[in-house]
Amino acid sequence: MRLPRTFTAGAAVVALASLTGCGGGEADAGSGGKSLPKAKDVASMERFVSQYATCRDVETELPQYSPMRKEFEDLPKDAGAGVKEQAYCKSEGGPIAMLTLADMKKFQQALKANEAAGKDRFAVALVGADFAVVPTAGDTTNALKSSGLLVASCSATYNSKIPSGYTKRDGAVEGCVTTDYIP
Repeated sequence: MRLPRTFTAGAAVVALASLTGCGGGEADAGSGGKSLPKAKDVASMERFVSQYATCRDVETELPQYSPMRKEFEDLPKDAGAGVKEQAYCKSEGGPIAMLTLADMKKFQQALKANEAAGKDRFAVALVGADFAVVPTAGDTTNALKSSGLLVASCSATYNSKIPSGYTKRDGAVEGCVTTDYIP
């Protein structure tokens, strides 16, 4: 199964956070006892992602004419989805969305709502303890595999494909899981 491009970016960000030492230290719920990376703000997320992949030209608001605006239109990115702040950067393969999270449960509820609405592309994201990364390119996602980020998936299709031996824990919302499986 091929992962959505956006998920690939998200996975990359999560992985980066764990390697940069942007926080952490305590095991996070659904993390399988692993300490997840933390990033308190956009600058911390950018530094984390940049350890694993290209992240340049950071913007906190996408201009109306920006092709990235359309790319991320269905991404949960407002306060109702548990998002404090959003930012975007350019990578070699495509744009990356970075989100600081105030509420992981609300974020996973928004991912699950996307699954229910048939927007599978945004039913999966790479997550740290308090942020999410959503890459649009498989190369970026692969670059983030070693970052320590986990996949937060509310996609029944993705969840059914997680092979044995990978961490698979219940997420903050029924039907969602967190896993270290990044194809």
